[in-house]
Amino acid sequence: MLTLPGHLFHDDLMVNQLSKLCDTVIKLDSFAGSDKEKNPAFKEYHGLLHVKQLPRLNSFIPAQPETSDLAFKLRRKKFTVEKLHLPPELSDTPSRTQSAGDVFSLSQPTSGCGSTSSSKLSF
Repeated sequence: MLTLPGHLFHDDLMVNQLSKLCDTVIKLDSFAGSDKEKNPAFKEYHGLLHVKQLPRLNSFIPAQPETSDLAFKLRRKKFTVEKLHLPPELSDTPSRTQSAGDVFSLSQPTSGCGSTSSSKLSF
């Protein structure tokens, strides 16, 4: 296990070379001291977890995780990683209104192949 504080290294090339030597690479982004700390959507989490690289076990390509949106919580003796589920936006007004011209209705029967006649199909 290798722990590397990325903010201390100013050379991105060295960090990239070290990450290529590892099987799994994750990045932790803390909300402390950022504008996300005050965001109510993230109030129960302490930061985001980004999976940068997964191990390749008996394959040429790594397995893809279900979701790339992961968040972590810190408790007294527990580090918990969860899928990040943002709450739905609860507003009284709909974000998009429909006008009467936008609604498509099939009140008049139409025939196929782009015909615009109002008669039934004839053979």
